[in-house]
Amino acid sequence: MRKLLKGLVLPLSIAAAMALTACGSSSGTAQTTAAPAAETAAETTSAAAEADKETEAETSDEAKEAEKAEEKTDAAAPEKEEKEDKEASEDKDGASDDAELPDMNAIVTEPMTVKLGVPKAPPTLAILHMMEDGLLGDNVTIDLDIWDAPEKLLAMVQDGDHDMFAFPLTVVAKLYNKGLPVVLTNCNTWGVTYFMTTDPDFSDWSQLKGKTVYVPLQSSPPDALTQYFLGQAGLKIGEDVEIIYTTTAEVAQLLASGQAEYATLIEPQCTAAMIQNENVRVAMSFEDEWKKIKGEDAIVPNAGFGTTKAFIDSNPEFVAAFEAIYEDSLNWVLENPAEAAALAEKYLELKAKVVEKAIPNMGLMYENSLEAKSVLDDYYQLLNDFDQTMIGGKIPDEGMYYSR
Repeated sequence: MRKLLKGLVLPLSIAAAMALTACGSSSGTAQTTAAPAAETAAETTSAAAEADKETEAETSDEAKEAEKAEEKTDAAAPEKEEKEDKEASEDKDGASDDAELPDMNAIVTEPMTVKLGVPKAPPTLAILHMMEDGLLGDNVTIDLDIWDAPEKLLAMVQDGDHDMFAFPLTVVAKLYNKGLPVVLTNCNTWGVTYFMTTDPDFSDWSQLKGKTVYVPLQSSPPDALTQYFLGQAGLKIGEDVEIIYTTTAEVAQLLASGQAEYATLIEPQCTAAMIQNENVRVAMSFEDEWKKIKGEDAIVPNAGFGTTKAFIDSNPEFVAAFEAIYEDSLNWVLENPAEAAALAEKYLELKAKVVEKAIPNMGLMYENSLEAKSVLDDYYQLLNDFDQTMIGGKIPDEGMYYSR
């Protein structure tokens, strides 16, 4: 608008000046006659100039007001966008939460006690969160029964008094191949196993010839993989290397006290031993050793959760909901290590400081068992080729797996 007005005013001023110049070059009569015209032209030029100034001033004021309005609009735009994004995010999160966690009160309408056989180990941490926050509803009571050896777990599976279990993957395969109706519902712990030592010069499995190695949980994945890695190094158990089996807690204590020089151990006991004895160190990660065999993208499965076929048949909706809530709680443990560690101290009598520090190294990751079957098949095949007694002589079929 400002440019248009100036385009109209400036030609008018120029025309007046040109008329005045033309009059000055005429005869005297013409000069006399032109005098009023000159005055008129001057007045016209002055008026035009004033009009030009007023127009410019008005246009300038309008431009300033327009700029201010534009600045306000620009300033308000991010706030509006942020508000809209926040509202959209809240709506999305709310819908996601509602979709993720089933309503157990609608599924279990009568009092129900579920007896779980679990170790003082990573898979149990998610269960503690489910208990503490009442995520299984008002009618479900969890009864924890701790096992510290595969023999105790086997007794729990066979007694008919227990409903669900934390399974070492070798143990659940062996039980299934022996004909027990066990079902693996998920795989939740990967890696987590380390070879520990106080020997500053130790760096290779072959150096263990003539040595004694302490291993927790006979027939468990840590035991099976220890034997496999020793065999790959050309060492025979009982001839070249002596293995002494004991509980996970005792292996950690022996390392911390200096009574054990070489040991296989899992978290959080690895961290506990290193805190107590500065000479204890991680010599090798079983995950890294596994990758040397299976490739860089491979991860070594360790443990999962499961139940019996009879329990699933009797409580299909409960088991499906339990799995969804367990997965959510496992993620909560990873996101809230301090709070999860406090629960471990409250329910399992583990030191919170140790558990909190160990959680990032526990290899916690939920995967439905059937979806993980191809990975587990590779794992079972390798162990079975090495020693058929480790998993009961064959690769478990699909009957051992659960699809929710």
